[in-house]
Amino acid sequence: MILPKLTLFLSWLIVLTSCKTQTSLPKDLDEALLYFQQQWTPAELDNFKNKPEKDAVIELHRGTGMWIRNNWVYGDRDTALRSYFKELGVYAPDDISSIILTSLHRTLNKRNIQLGQQVETYKAYWKPIIDCNEKQKAQAVSNYHKFKTGDTLTIYMPVDTANGSKNAVLFDCPDTEWTFDNGKDLILKGSIIKKYFINDTANVFFVVRITYMNHEDTPVLMEQVNIGDNKDFSLAGLTIE
Repeated sequence: MILPKLTLFLSWLIVLTSCKTQTSLPKDLDEALLYFQQQWTPAELDNFKNKPEKDAVIELHRGTGMWIRNNWVYGDRDTALRSYFKELGVYAPDDISSIILTSLHRTLNKRNIQLGQQVETYKAYWKPIIDCNEKQKAQAVSNYHKFKTGDTLTIYMPVDTANGSKNAVLFDCPDTEWTFDNGKDLILKGSIIKKYFINDTANVFFVVRITYMNHEDTPVLMEQVNIGDNKDFSLAGLTIE
């Protein structure tokens, strides 16, 4: 029984990930939903419809969801659908594909799509991350202008000791708060030998010549650093004084 079930699963996956070629891309959610209702067979629609909503959407995230992202969202082919979601306040490709699949499931089950509620859920998820990133960017720019080439500075970095290894890291937004532990966390001291930015004047960096490390055997962002080395540091999220 295993082989027939596996064959059926693979056939279903192929159908979902190789949707028929379109002459034009959908410009909004209604056109996206109509595409699948027209292209999927009744059996495929029923298979998707009859699963619990969360399970149905999660199962197709890397199949049909990836197809949506690759063919309708990524690249420069046609930005109409992205513009549609951008106007709603939805930017992440994963969020766009999830909204389409969730809305399709609700449509097939004759339920209210509740698009506004879906959008607000994703906006609420991203708000603290966006706010944190903006705060980090402002602090990075402030530090960039505060220090001059030739100045000395001290850098503090939390150290991840998972799996018995050590690695000085920067925590991702929004969970960036940490308390320095001198027993394991890293202190770096050095002099600034270069300041620069990449593409954006808020995307700022220092090149620091390292003169002191409290734990010399601790890699920095998975790269071994030694006293006397010149090390590039992005200032976003970096604790310095």
